[in-house]
Amino acid sequence: MKSTKIADVVSVQSDRDNPILMSFQNAEMGYKTDSQVHCFRAEDMDRTSAEEPTPSRMAVLISDQQAYRGYVGENLPSDLMNTYVAIRNKRTGKMRLIQLEECTMLNSCYDDNKNKFQEEESSLTLMRKFGGKMAIRALERIERSSSNIDVMSESIEHTVTKYDDDQFTEDKAFAKMKVEGELILASMKPPRNPEAKTPAEVYRLQDMLSKMVLDNLRTVGLGLLEKEPETLEFANVYLTNKVKAALQSKEPDSDENVRTLQICLYMDALCRLLGSHGSNFDKISCSPFSNDLYREIKQNFSQVNQHKPTKTKYTVHKALTYYLALAFMLENGVLNVDQVHGGLNITKNDLLKFAAFVGGSYNSVKNSLTLRMTESSSAGRSSFGGRKRFGKRK
Repeated sequence: MKSTKIADVVSVQSDRDNPILMSFQNAEMGYKTDSQVHCFRAEDMDRTSAEEPTPSRMAVLISDQQAYRGYVGENLPSDLMNTYVAIRNKRTGKMRLIQLEECTMLNSCYDDNKNKFQEEESSLTLMRKFGGKMAIRALERIERSSSNIDVMSESIEHTVTKYDDDQFTEDKAFAKMKVEGELILASMKPPRNPEAKTPAEVYRLQDMLSKMVLDNLRTVGLGLLEKEPETLEFANVYLTNKVKAALQSKEPDSDENVRTLQICLYMDALCRLLGSHGSNFDKISCSPFSNDLYREIKQNFSQVNQHKPTKTKYTVHKALTYYLALAFMLENGVLNVDQVHGGLNITKNDLLKFAAFVGGSYNSVKNSLTLRMTESSSAGRSSFGGRKRFGKRK
């Protein structure tokens, strides 16, 4: 091997930007799937480290959906050897060694959790020391409670359980916020038929869709009878197979088959809405079959408290609940999980949570969902993002 002469060794200097070697704690950064990665040097103006006075020097790395931060030179073993990077000049053959500074990178979510825990502990401490009788009783309720709060009413429920109810009897702003939260949650759930005799009758088209939309879907559905089934492309394989089966039956124009086409057309629009990118409804294409259906989706599934039609988490959650309710209607109250999951870009666990929200009961042995005739109290408050709770039966 040809030897190379080391012409210069550059040590760490305080007046220059030294190279930094980043080590990601607990796991490596998922940069391979991110389109952009940005690195920055920063200074924490409010922090004094043991090694140097304020400000503490930081390294910050931001990817598409994650942020990492670390303090340069801190939390490193004292006996760690110096690390250098070698740069070789191809023309002269000489090599230059530059000393690296090192930094342990931690995901920013740890900071968020730390601040959250500190704020909650500080609030509880103040309530214990200076709170009145009602505050103490409220604190006792908090410590006894281990309820799973729904993601759509988390802030409302947290406020209700944190303070005594009597404190808000005259608070009109709080009462208004609570009512608005309950109305938003209720608007996400498809209307149920109180006179249903079978699971297939729990949800009805006339309750979920306006007469104008139903008439439009009937006209569009009858128009599909004039086309070759193989040329139709719906949003997923599940809907495509349902439409083909209806068109290739002995009586494709029967009331049952036309109803199937109406349901599939609406589910197709919801599936395309869920798969679309961006939040501006004016740039979202929901249905290639009907402009009237697009206007219906835009009006009923945009965020209710926005100044202009906007696709938000509310839109996604409501579209999924209506999609699953229509699927229950299509399959007479019993769903094969693999079939209905194949057309949705969500995890199986999320699918089961949304199905429970509309009244579905999961059978893990058969891998199926069955629609309940009666709506339980837990289904009405089902959480889309909460954890399962296990505890001893009292």
